[in-house]
Amino acid sequence: MFAYELEAGILEAGRQEREYEDWVEEEFQDVRLPNLAKKKRVMSIVRDFFASPALPIPMACNTGAKLKGAYRFFGDEGVNPADILHAHRKQTLKRAEEYKVVLSVNDTTSMNLSNHEATEGLGCLSTKQGEDGYFLHDTVVFTTTGIPLGVLDAQTWARDPEEHWRKAKRKQKPIEEKESYKWLRSLQATAGAMKEASGVQWVSVGDREADIYELFELASQQEVSFLVRSFHNRRVCEDTKVWEVVDRETPVGRMRVFVKGKDKREREAELEIQFREVRIRHPKREKEDIRLWAIRAKEVSPPKGEEGLDWKLLTNREVRDFDQACEKVQWYTVRFRIEVFHKILKSGRRSEDRRLGSLDRLERCLTIDMITAWRLMYLTMQGRETPEVASDLFFSGQEIEVLKLIKYRGEYAANKGKSLSLREAILIIATLGGFIKGKGREPGVEVMWRGIRRLADILIGVSLTMSIPQSDYG
Repeated sequence: MFAYELEAGILEAGRQEREYEDWVEEEFQDVRLPNLAKKKRVMSIVRDFFASPALPIPMACNTGAKLKGAYRFFGDEGVNPADILHAHRKQTLKRAEEYKVVLSVNDTTSMNLSNHEATEGLGCLSTKQGEDGYFLHDTVVFTTTGIPLGVLDAQTWARDPEEHWRKAKRKQKPIEEKESYKWLRSLQATAGAMKEASGVQWVSVGDREADIYELFELASQQEVSFLVRSFHNRRVCEDTKVWEVVDRETPVGRMRVFVKGKDKREREAELEIQFREVRIRHPKREKEDIRLWAIRAKEVSPPKGEEGLDWKLLTNREVRDFDQACEKVQWYTVRFRIEVFHKILKSGRRSEDRRLGSLDRLERCLTIDMITAWRLMYLTMQGRETPEVASDLFFSGQEIEVLKLIKYRGEYAANKGKSLSLREAILIIATLGGFIKGKGREPGVEVMWRGIRRLADILIGVSLTMSIPQSDYG
């Protein structure tokens, strides 16, 4: 009788709950693909990939027909990765419109495919012989509290081995021909988003590699806000440099932030804040100075064995007092979330293990991996931010009933009419993935991707059980 009791609960949930819209349908409703068949195919692949974290493509697709369709899709030269991302980008902007300020965080990661010798189109990743792959520079939109809203832009390229050794020659190239142009392209993507979602304040956030004068200049021209960590001690007047000037300022106060320690666990750091308005000179003094604000956040008494934080930040957003300085430092802490996103791509989606024969095919697959990685991270972080929101906004009626069955076990019949909050649903999934509850502990992305995979397997089992006629039960 168990299967029919559960089936009744699922059917009743479908009648009583608000209408659940499949997130894949919603995300890809405006996908730019040549025909309806390709649109259905990409949505099928996304569903299969999301439900099968860390599994190879044959296991994720689970039938011969789906696998053949996926390989055909990835090999289709008529499918542009930008067209796959277009619909997701549109939904990202829609989500961003719900916030006053959003952070457009961009960073570079290498995709190491050294063991894929048969893959065409790869380049060198470093000076090490045989270390081949390609690079990804992505721009992910976050709220100021760290919830990922979606992928705004993705740039991929393979480095020419011969060009890699010509450092002196690279310096002579215009910025448009250098790899560092990736930072400016990301800023341009943010400028485009700013025009489409005009009621939102957009801030482009980058690490030390983004400390480029041309980026400051472009941001000024396109009126885009940015926040980057300083790499160069730039000149601000004839005999003075920016951080020498800031160091003369009296600290205005202290703030606390949470960061990852050496053991990968979160720790609290107390930072002393200094800031000052500065005018950055052009490296060759060929153009006018650029007006910026420099903020230094230095850790006070770091724990034994930990290297103290010393963040030197540059922004074109006005900083007039301690609160505004703290706001920018807090924004910078969100930058580290893109590293979590890359971890999901490489470990939770196994993007470096895709064997598709060419870089073109890999780029199409990577776009889908990025969207499913975003969804996993979004669920994880949203469960912390809005724990009491109804779970039926994120999960189907069948998924919710199965989660309640896991929670209540033998008392399912007595509790099947109860609702689940998003936090309850997330905790059940995380527990399936090995999460152990404890004071102050929150589920991370790794237990979530393991839990989602187990939930998908359970749902298959439930569907098979429900298809067995009642007369076949003893």
